[in-house]
Amino acid sequence: MYTIIMIKLVLYYLVCIGLVSVAATCFAEKPPLLALSIDSDMIIQPYTNRSIGAFSLQGYDVFSYLYWVTDQKLSLFYRPAGITFRAFLTGLLQYNYHLGLLLGLGYHELGHGTRASAFGYDVSYSTEVSERHYFSESYYELLKDLFNYSSTVTGAYTHYGKGPAVHPSISLADSNLIISAGGVNNEMYLAKLIEDRFYSRGITSVYDFFHYLYPKLGVYHYASYEKKDPQFQGDLFNVQSFYKSKYNFILSYDDFKRFNGYAILLSSSFWAFIDGWSRYVVKGFDYIHSYEAFNFRLPDVNLFLTSHGPSYHVQSGYRFSNRLLLPFAIEYVFLGDKQLEYTFGLERSWMNRFKTYSELRLGYAVGLSQSLEYAISSRCRIALGVAFHHFNNLYGERHIKTLANGPYDSDSWFNLQYRL
Repeated sequence: MYTIIMIKLVLYYLVCIGLVSVAATCFAEKPPLLALSIDSDMIIQPYTNRSIGAFSLQGYDVFSYLYWVTDQKLSLFYRPAGITFRAFLTGLLQYNYHLGLLLGLGYHELGHGTRASAFGYDVSYSTEVSERHYFSESYYELLKDLFNYSSTVTGAYTHYGKGPAVHPSISLADSNLIISAGGVNNEMYLAKLIEDRFYSRGITSVYDFFHYLYPKLGVYHYASYEKKDPQFQGDLFNVQSFYKSKYNFILSYDDFKRFNGYAILLSSSFWAFIDGWSRYVVKGFDYIHSYEAFNFRLPDVNLFLTSHGPSYHVQSGYRFSNRLLLPFAIEYVFLGDKQLEYTFGLERSWMNRFKTYSELRLGYAVGLSQSLEYAISSRCRIALGVAFHHFNNLYGERHIKTLANGPYDSDSWFNLQYRL
């Protein structure tokens, strides 16, 4: 049943992509930013933050192309109409009112779900308009629900059934914090995926700003919501309680908002989007370049909520050439159990056919990822990947698939991509 739902969603994307790509050929050539990707972790349980993050980006790209085609048609027909449409999009951006938010909401709930699944809980999702609750494999049911009832849905929920079930060496003391923080951490990770893709390409569509801004401010939005209703004991209330109990410090909702505000104001991608959007509204330029100086990527900063305390993840990189990138990052827990985690990457293209990405993470333990991509043609690519996570690492805490076998876990995947 759930495979059928997944297929229906993919077909929906294909139809949208097909319509958009036909329309797009009528206008100026643009960098190829639209692709359909099928990943083994998208269809085989348990779904991972990595694979569903990629799935979400595909959905975002479809919406972005629809915005672009509409702008192109209106501007071609009557130039002032295009300016009016861009002003209208600016209003949607300002008030966070667009379909991309539904994908972000689903990914937030998946963040709770993947962390609970790692601890061995049975997970189900629902919205307030659901007729019944679905089991953990129904992430796509949740997404279908969100789109079917997009005009009336106000929230989504994750429910935890039978469990936990972990290896005897794993402590459950931090499980409530990790699960509660999983939602906003996933939003931050989604913003990071957009930033990393932007840097890797060196160019992106201004419409990515739609999909970047809200998750980048995920903690800010949840803190604002919970602050308005003191009786509501939500995700950040649980995080507050945990930090107070374990580390004896109190984070107010204003603290959460301030920490998140620092992260976005210190992110170069945010300012690139601000600059690009202003030029887009006035002149219609709909692509922007990443901010780099002397071949170094100007940093991006993301706020995460870990079991050790809140952390800032600062990422940069060095571009040797269009074929060789050296991304690197540091994550610092600045309150609580202070610690550092380093990430070193290497992205390399070989002979116009092969592309590899390697990543090494050094914290309390070692984690690594390796992927190999092969271009069958200019449009079709296949990829293989493997990742090793350790639960004691900050990254591993947010992404490990299961703790049933101890603090170590591995994941391998196969990916097929078609670029339009």
